[in-house]
Amino acid sequence: MSAKAKFVSPAGTAQYPWLQPGRPDTAFDAEGKYKLSLRLAPNDAKHMTNLIDGVKSENFGAKDKVHTPFDVDDETGEYVFKIQSKYQPKYFDAKGNPIPIDQVPTMYSGTELRASGQIDAYTAGGKKGISLRLAAVQVINPVSSGSGDGAGDFDAVDGYEVTTSGTSDFGPADDLNDELEDF
Repeated sequence: MSAKAKFVSPAGTAQYPWLQPGRPDTAFDAEGKYKLSLRLAPNDAKHMTNLIDGVKSENFGAKDKVHTPFDVDDETGEYVFKIQSKYQPKYFDAKGNPIPIDQVPTMYSGTELRASGQIDAYTAGGKKGISLRLAAVQVINPVSSGSGDGAGDFDAVDGYEVTTSGTSDFGPADDLNDELEDF
């Protein structure tokens, strides 16, 4: 099981990225993992699936049941690749220049990026599979939370309006809290 291949993905849309420097996802692993799901259109995904199939055929028999690191979205037909690493990736801007760690932009779902790394075959606990190991990301169009409060998302319309005097349509806030304590 020595066949490995390097990959560089086409530009795609990140879903649930955990890519911020020093902030891996620790929900299921105390050491944490840097990871993302990368959505690609079917034509763009063909290069990636061909590389994965190549590593699969070099490492496993034709009839072996092998887990692959992608799914196809039934609604859109897009391929969703799962890419991860326990090591912090390197960061590059859209022009290919390295991004200093303190200047890496915040990346939320919807960020357009490319990923690179290694395609590995594995056998663990009787299961066989292929994994995509993240080494670097090229940030093309980061999506951040903006102001963080969503206020810029809405136009003003007629309807409920909060007052700044500490009262609401229900009366002073303290009276409301007293009423809630009675429950």
